Amino acid sequence: MFSEGKALAILKKKIKKPPETLMILGSGWKSVADLVEEREEISYQELFGVGTSVPGHVGKLVVGRLGGKTVALMVGRFHLYEGYTAFETTMPIRVLARIGVKQMIVTAAVGALNPRYKVGDLVILSDLLTLLLQDRPLSGPQFLDMSAVFDEEMREAAKTVLKKEKVRFWEGVYGYYSGPNFETPTDKKALRLLGADVVGMSTVPEVMMGLHLGLKILGLSFVTNLALVKHDHREVLREAERGSEQMKKVLAGIVSVV
Repeated sequence: MFSEGKALAILKKKIKKPPETLMILGSGWKSVADLVEEREEISYQELFGVGTSVPGHVGKLVVGRLGGKTVALMVGRFHLYEGYTAFETTMPIRVLARIGVKQMIVTAAVGALNPRYKVGDLVILSDLLTLLLQDRPLSGPQFLDMSAVFDEEMREAAKTVLKKEKVRFWEGVYGYYSGPNFETPTDKKALRLLGADVVGMSTVPEVMMGLHLGLKILGLSFVTNLALVKHDHREVLREAERGSEQMKKVLAGIVSVV
């Protein structure tokens, strides 16, 4: 992986106007990039020196206009289970913050732990369960206040858009699980007892770094599978693909008002 300085220099040469909003697109959310106009695309291989290895994660940065605003879209992300450290997975956020990004929308495909949730539901994240994140993106005396992880104004804006689009949604807690294996039934019961409504293998390191950098953050998750039902990554991608049109409308609407 390139150094932050090298990635920053490449990015400054490639883009015309610095974005203020960063959107990290998880599994199934990549079609949102199709809506971006006046776009510049840079592969992760060119920008960071490494590509993504996970099916469904394209591995490119798209910068352009969406909802009347200049945005940067990470189409795919780096995960700890790919062999990266938490600090490495969050390097793109640090680079983009250095060119002017002020707020971040983090999306992901998740498994439901809350029995009320159904496949296809959207979840506005209200908090994080970080206990199982062993490798943290911060080190030393970087004491981070996480008493209010997600920005209240961005959450309210998301609720307004989801209601307008008549999308079924919840507000819930995201629990981190390292992967790449999916959770056992007992893992899921334990996570639910600890307060998680959904579970996934990303988001938490990114949110921690974003908070550390002073970004306003909104977390959105799309439910692709239920808690105690057998599933695999191909199923996750299929369900996320079915909801892609809905995701496009929702994110375009949110970006236009935040």
